[in-house]
Amino acid sequence: MRICFLGTNERLQYLRDQASPGVELDNMADFSGKASRPISIESRGEEIELAGWVIERAIEAERRGFDAVITGCFGDPGVEAARERVRIPVIAPGETALLTARMLAHHFSIISPLPQTVPIAREQAHKVGVDKFVASIRPFGVPVERIRDRDPATIDKLVTLGRKCVEEDGAELIVFACASMSLLTDIVQPQIGVPCINSVKLSLKAAEMLVGAGLTHSAVTFPTPAKMNSREAA
Repeated sequence: MRICFLGTNERLQYLRDQASPGVELDNMADFSGKASRPISIESRGEEIELAGWVIERAIEAERRGFDAVITGCFGDPGVEAARERVRIPVIAPGETALLTARMLAHHFSIISPLPQTVPIAREQAHKVGVDKFVASIRPFGVPVERIRDRDPATIDKLVTLGRKCVEEDGAELIVFACASMSLLTDIVQPQIGVPCINSVKLSLKAAEMLVGAGLTHSAVTFPTPAKMNSREAA
């Protein structure tokens, strides 16, 4: 099984360490493409910019024979459009995390990086259909690039906020609405005391499951636009 991860070399190595036997991962670092990629995603504008990058690489991944694609941003920019262009599974970390949260708990809290990303997280929960199960959406108040530094003070702050979600909001589980934040799960979960979802690791396991089960997204739900088929045939 070959899975393409649309992310950094550091996260690629993390996923390789988490992969099941026989699963190969690559991030196509040799592919330059035409689309640009923002340094971090903290706005709708940056999501739109990343979407083109995701679509372009999903198409290239299928061309290279990968069995699935894992995208790297919790907001899932470009995922649905990419599904229109390829027939291999395109795994969305945010969608996967939120649907899994609903499986594991009746009420869960979402921690989003910044106050201005809270409305985006709220929209995402509504779109996925789990909004009525959300106990709260709280901003962490730390930019994504600082979260990546793994400063002990940042980790302590995340633990404190997670505990507030449990004690004050009634959260039975925590979803970190940021891939960089998710990578702190193993450190903070034991201190928070409820399940915390690592969307990066979970996306890998979702990809392994779908490929292993011979499943992909529906071509009825995500049809390839007819005019694109015409162009490719010309």
